[in-house]
Amino acid sequence: MPSLKCQILVDDVTEMTRTDCVDITLCTNGVLTYEEIGGHLRPTGTGAVEIDLTRLKFIDPAGLVSLAVIAERARLQRRPVHFRKPEGGDVANYLTRMRLGDELAGLDVVHDLPQVRERRLGHRLVELRRFDGEAGLDTVAAALVQTYVDDHPELIQPLYAALDEMARNVLEHSTRSHGYVALQRYDNRGDISFAVGDSGIGLRKRLAAAIPVPDDRTAIVRAAQVHVTSIGRPGRGRGISRVIGITGEHRGSVTLISGAASGTFRRGLPEPELSDLPASYPGTLAHVRLSL
Repeated sequence: MPSLKCQILVDDVTEMTRTDCVDITLCTNGVLTYEEIGGHLRPTGTGAVEIDLTRLKFIDPAGLVSLAVIAERARLQRRPVHFRKPEGGDVANYLTRMRLGDELAGLDVVHDLPQVRERRLGHRLVELRRFDGEAGLDTVAAALVQTYVDDHPELIQPLYAALDEMARNVLEHSTRSHGYVALQRYDNRGDISFAVGDSGIGLRKRLAAAIPVPDDRTAIVRAAQVHVTSIGRPGRGRGISRVIGITGEHRGSVTLISGAASGTFRRGLPEPELSDLPASYPGTLAHVRLSL
């Protein structure tokens, strides 16, 4: 019998096909970050979706959010998920502390991540979380503010604004009622990163309802343009472009991954560095980095 948590996956999946699922296998350098995700994706066959983290050595918020998105897309299409934990104990423990196991369990995905003792990790991270609607987003944003209020008060406003804009874009454009978010601060390199993702229909399909979008690369470029919106509501369409501007002021970047394309916006500029993926991302991912 499916769990009560699984029964909340009631969003419209009529625009998704069985080929929209992807496997993810750490087959190269063991790094799963916003820069590396695309290289680990492979189209899923007709059987189970594979999430093989055996060789995982390092993961960032974009990697964590992507694992939840891949698992959720599979479960939405009633596909079984085969999960393999990292061989390295430290990284496996980190995944548990970041609540990946909790999110997988909520999707009825069996996993063998270890149990670890709770410990306060302070201002370094915000665990992988699902947010439901704007009320859920407000809860996550409040946790973010509480995390940084004592340590870096000057970052509260730009972080809050960037997270709020990106998360609202997920709710508005994905046809999903919820999304996933994770945040990590890296003191050794002096920056903060967060990722927001969803298992919805992707930028191209959503924008194509309102404007011409011939391919996924174009969708990323158009999504970041001021006043471009898929819903035609007055006052909307500035979210992603505003976040790009915020990262420009804080020596950061924005990366959007959707469909078979990835685009990174640096220095606040509206022209992204574009690349193609070997398999289509099962939704949309936004990764935002700000310098401390």
